[in-house]
Amino acid sequence: MENLTVRVLIQNVSNDLDFGRFKIGTIDIVFAVLYFLIDIIGVTGNALVILVVKRNRSMHTTTNFLLVNLAFADIFTLLTCPRNGYWLAVTASHPVGLAGDYICKFFTGNALVGITASVSSLTLTVLAVERYRALLKPMERKYSVSMENVKFVMTAIWGISILVNIPDFLKNKYSEHYGKCVCPFSLELVQPEFTHVLCTVLFLGVAPSLILSFCYIQIVSGLFLTKKICSEVTGNLNEIEAKKRLARLLISVTFAFYVCYISYGVYFSYLLFQDREKIIQKYNLHYIILKTVEFTLVCSSCINPILYGFQSSNYREGFKKLCFCHARRQGHVDNQFQMSTVVP
Repeated sequence: MENLTVRVLIQNVSNDLDFGRFKIGTIDIVFAVLYFLIDIIGVTGNALVILVVKRNRSMHTTTNFLLVNLAFADIFTLLTCPRNGYWLAVTASHPVGLAGDYICKFFTGNALVGITASVSSLTLTVLAVERYRALLKPMERKYSVSMENVKFVMTAIWGISILVNIPDFLKNKYSEHYGKCVCPFSLELVQPEFTHVLCTVLFLGVAPSLILSFCYIQIVSGLFLTKKICSEVTGNLNEIEAKKRLARLLISVTFAFYVCYISYGVYFSYLLFQDREKIIQKYNLHYIILKTVEFTLVCSSCINPILYGFQSSNYREGFKKLCFCHARRQGHVDNQFQMSTVVP
């Protein structure tokens, strides 16, 4: 156990147990490699999603623009996640004081990841509400997302995400005592920051989950059970099937995100009501669990392009065209190189 985890030295300060100074262990190196792998897969896949929508005017719809917003959030999550190799390199000799605090906020802490995770959660919620309105309340267009206002909606999503994460951003700082960046979502501070963590879990986890569940239960019921949706276009099987495929795609994307998120939210909810001394005594176990749920949460950022490829023919064909064009250009460059090296 000691060889696989970061060994914590439990100190006795004023007769109270406390966490010891952080030391890089094998488990950190293993997860750094795993993060590097999903970074490559996730950034590439989400970049393809953005390019496919950009290059195909037929895909310039509010739903696809919101999916592009989700792809941007996923890319930023992958690139700003502090658990990559650069985190290990900096932690070994992390600056202290004000400089150390700012490096934690922008580089080695969790402040920026909180913003992008919030964007993902809110974007999925907007998608669910918009699909619910379009399919079940098509005549109510007062608050609909249209091509005219979709950019304002996406801007609002990012703005709200930044605002709700300002407290987390301010509380990300370097602790000389613990020898690492700490924030409300670190084992050292989760209980002292009880209110902050609980509000975050409720606002970005529980509340969106309830909204998503309501919207998609109604959509699934209307499409597959009561058949109320599309009853006015009976006979137009292509339109009905297209609506069903889109509903299945959005449900699968949402389900994947919250399967990855739920373990993170449940674990921190559990920590809030645990005795701090017991967490300290079982630090090695809790550290492994923390690393696992953090990794699971970030994994959600590389899953979506795979789901699009399997469930959407438009995205699948777009991916194929991009890959084919790249291969054709590469072949053209190789031919030119071969011709230029032929001796006349």
